[in-house]
Amino acid sequence: MNNKTRLFRGLTLIFAFILVLSVATSIIMEKYKTPLDENTGSISTGLEVNEDYGEWTYGTRYESTADAVEQMKQFAIREAAESFVLLKNEGNALPLTQEKPKVTLLGIRSFTPYYGSTTGGSIPDKAVIDNDPNRSTMETDFAKHFDVNPNVLGAYKKYFANKKWGSEGYGALAPVYSEYYSATDPQELTLAEIGINDSNAGYRDYNDAAIVVLGRSSGENTTFTPGAAGLAAGVTTNTGNILGISAEEQALIDTAKANFDKVIVLINAVNQMEIESLKTDDGIDAIMWIGYPGVYGFEAVAQALKGDVNPSGRLGNIYAVNSAASPAVQNYGTATKWTNVAGLSEEELAASKYAGMNVNSYLVEAEGIYTGYRYYETRYADSLLADDPRSAVTAKAGSYTAYDAEAGTFGLADTDGEWKYEQEVSYPFGYGLSYTTFTQNLDSVEVSEDRTTAVAKVTVTNTGEVAGKSVVQLYAQLPYEEGGVEKSAIQLVDYEKTELLQPDASETVTLNIDMSNLASYDYEGAKTFRMDAGTYYFAIGESSHDALNNVLSARQMSDMVNTDGTAFAASQQKKVEQWTLANDDTTTFAKSDATGADITNRLTEGDYATDANAWIDQIDGAEEVVYLTRSDWNGTFPKTYSGWEFKMGTRLDEIMVNDFIPLGTNEDISDLTFGDTTSELTFADMKGVPFDDPRWQELVEKIPLSEIMNFMANAFHNIEGIPSIGFAGYAADDGPGGSDSHDMGEASNQGTLFADARDFKGKVGTRIAPSPMNLAYTWNKVLAYENGEIILGESTLLYNLPIMIGPGMNIHRTPYNGRNVEYYSEDPILSGFTGSAVVQGAQENGCLVNVKHVAFNTQEADRAGVCELLNEQAARELELRNLQQAFTAKGRSPKMTDVAAGEDPFRYEAEGARGTMTSYNRIGMVASSANAAVQMDILRGEWGFDGYSVTDFTGLDIKAAPKESVLAGTTAFCGFGGNTPYWTEAQLSGDADLMKAMQDSMHYALYALSNSYAMDLVNTHPVDLMTWWRAMYISLITISSVLAAASVAGYVVFTLKGKKEA
Repeated sequence: MNNKTRLFRGLTLIFAFILVLSVATSIIMEKYKTPLDENTGSISTGLEVNEDYGEWTYGTRYESTADAVEQMKQFAIREAAESFVLLKNEGNALPLTQEKPKVTLLGIRSFTPYYGSTTGGSIPDKAVIDNDPNRSTMETDFAKHFDVNPNVLGAYKKYFANKKWGSEGYGALAPVYSEYYSATDPQELTLAEIGINDSNAGYRDYNDAAIVVLGRSSGENTTFTPGAAGLAAGVTTNTGNILGISAEEQALIDTAKANFDKVIVLINAVNQMEIESLKTDDGIDAIMWIGYPGVYGFEAVAQALKGDVNPSGRLGNIYAVNSAASPAVQNYGTATKWTNVAGLSEEELAASKYAGMNVNSYLVEAEGIYTGYRYYETRYADSLLADDPRSAVTAKAGSYTAYDAEAGTFGLADTDGEWKYEQEVSYPFGYGLSYTTFTQNLDSVEVSEDRTTAVAKVTVTNTGEVAGKSVVQLYAQLPYEEGGVEKSAIQLVDYEKTELLQPDASETVTLNIDMSNLASYDYEGAKTFRMDAGTYYFAIGESSHDALNNVLSARQMSDMVNTDGTAFAASQQKKVEQWTLANDDTTTFAKSDATGADITNRLTEGDYATDANAWIDQIDGAEEVVYLTRSDWNGTFPKTYSGWEFKMGTRLDEIMVNDFIPLGTNEDISDLTFGDTTSELTFADMKGVPFDDPRWQELVEKIPLSEIMNFMANAFHNIEGIPSIGFAGYAADDGPGGSDSHDMGEASNQGTLFADARDFKGKVGTRIAPSPMNLAYTWNKVLAYENGEIILGESTLLYNLPIMIGPGMNIHRTPYNGRNVEYYSEDPILSGFTGSAVVQGAQENGCLVNVKHVAFNTQEADRAGVCELLNEQAARELELRNLQQAFTAKGRSPKMTDVAAGEDPFRYEAEGARGTMTSYNRIGMVASSANAAVQMDILRGEWGFDGYSVTDFTGLDIKAAPKESVLAGTTAFCGFGGNTPYWTEAQLSGDADLMKAMQDSMHYALYALSNSYAMDLVNTHPVDLMTWWRAMYISLITISSVLAAASVAGYVVFTLKGKKEA
């Protein structure tokens, strides 16, 4: 063999290898094109409208991309403006009335604020800020309204000039500096660090007000931890918690107080900061909660400070003095790990049967129903009883605040003492001030004869001097007997927001009440919902505390106090109505009003139990959990349940490895048909077909098992195609605050790209609104509906995304869950009605929502596998009652005159949520998607859910308990396939129940899709678009093919030539 032959043989091998590698790369890139697009900004797939297209049901409201961008911007500003909560306003410090006030902005968040979540889904659109001429929308928006101190602003600019802009990670990045957001450190800078001192600060020239901005980050996979464990080295706060005021923040406030007559503090945080020191500080004139106002929201902040808009937001969570003293926080975080797993080394765990099974910790919610304001207000009511019969005043160490207003410290008490409401609560749930004043009169409450509905009317009058909106908050107190079913002393039952009322103007507000929300769940006695005989009090108030005081006043109680410790004075207006139930009622709400199914215990016993006491005999080191009861506050205040170890070889051990329902073999499936070719039905034929129509079975029977398996296995931001029924498959995307992966460069109407769309590529998307928590704090159902139409619904229409994953609707159990930013409130009614309105608005625009996360995502610590353990009363009255509103289409406002009402006036005529995403955590001991009690018995059986159910990002992996999940109604697994050993046609087809469940899942999924924009998209067909990465692999394949062929030819030529010469 001569040298040239050797050369060409070597080149052939090299180019053949490159060719094989290029082909393999192309296959991988095409398989993962969705995440590749998300992380690189490419657009790999487009749509073309078919020549023979049919009728379109949906279409965007916008006429062009520019129109969409501008209208969405104006909506985002309007939503933000209604969400801000004025907490303090001494001497009417706000609004600032100068034509263009000269102000000094202090604090790192005055330069690099939190526009929204810093990690995970729906982070605010950094591209909007990058395309702003001055990079910071807070800076540019404030410059329109204020003359801002350039010395301090310039110092911050100089400090950050060389810092990395944008959060860490891939894909969408948050608009923050990468080293300046943390869950353990507020990252506040001293003025000396930015080079500001008394000689160069310029305070005297910009002294109409100092505006100090304090903030905390928040986001998916973010965990705040109470106490010293949650503080970075060197960080100290006045409560001992990360949510307290840090030493650096206090120093800024002290500087402001020393140099300005007027000091305003803006709270740029969604997790409740501990701000009692700000409330009690006479040197601070005003405090306004702005939350995360979105990328355009600082325009609204400036308007609110100037008085161009009147703040009308109300708190959707209670603000505790020290939230670490609440009962829920006693069991939270990573302290309660399963000791038998936690004790394994990485190597031992990897070699054990628990490897990859999401087995880590458990969380005992021993507080029962007493979370948030339900705890503080109920304990307060009981503390007023003579001689403290319920030990509400007596408090053990660690369960109350060591309150020292003079020193400005509010840590946990380390000795036994007394519990005082005014030293535990800074601002109650529902609280919020205005630049004007209102009176509210409860005109009437009429309960229907069958006790299922009630109607309340409230007259609101603006008695002040400027226009404003008021929030009507209607609460109820239920009769409670010692030792009976636990009852909160006050609970929200409905709310409405007025129109903009001019001075002296009035509005009579109607509230349509669903009385089922007053029923208590009795899991020990009646084992269903009950209403106890006695007097029910309906009350309005300016907050939960005000409403409770109104009830207590009507009951002739005494010694009531306001949150500042001053004596409560009864209003001159009528605030309370009474209604009496003569006999206990355990039947009215014992059946579902959606399906007629019996409502009974599902979560108290058996494999799907969430009550920790159902599992005690299978756990070493465990003792019976004592749930907090108002009959003995101090005696039953929760302990931390740690040191548990589940016993090997038990049923619990089986459940932990996600393989607890045996897979059938060789079972008779002759009554099931797969891959039928005799029917001519296609997906396009199913528009408007009811769920129980027999044509669905005909359609589903056309689908081969292999296509069902493929559809289920590939649901990462994707709806897999089903060729046998002509379903092309489409993209989906994450929410809840708009599309994570697409922008206005793709904006289209009914499949046709807007002519100006490409002008906006990489510049702006739909992630522009304030945080979901801001939306809840508006207390405006009509605005929430509009948010659903625009943020989720228009994402569907503009980007051709039938599925948007959102809204997020988990209850805020504590202020420490970093993912609270994606959710609404601690209260099931405020959260439920807000979420229900968003769902209805989104679905009106063809969006197949995926309400997330069903259910009980109460913390991000150990989120993938933590066992959420709570009694059935707490489960049903808090998290599930919240979710139920969205799935049963409840919470409609009578102000929605253009949105049809259902049979009951509080219900929407349209269906409830048609899609859901399950949670990472376990529900009880079972993977959430596999908990049949929640996903099948309650969600589908009691609430009538007939829709699409997808896991969170588990893939079709054994950690998701795939066969158990399918049996529990799961329709798809978010991921790129998986490695479940039994997920083969041969093994699955041996189990008759599983085969039937897979067909049922297709029925659920296709029915939901047929009622979405996916049915319009049958008028289109997908086309591949050229991207940089496609161009790369095509070029590599082409070049390597040519060069490999040339090398082969060279090898052959020189081989033959060598033979001739030989």
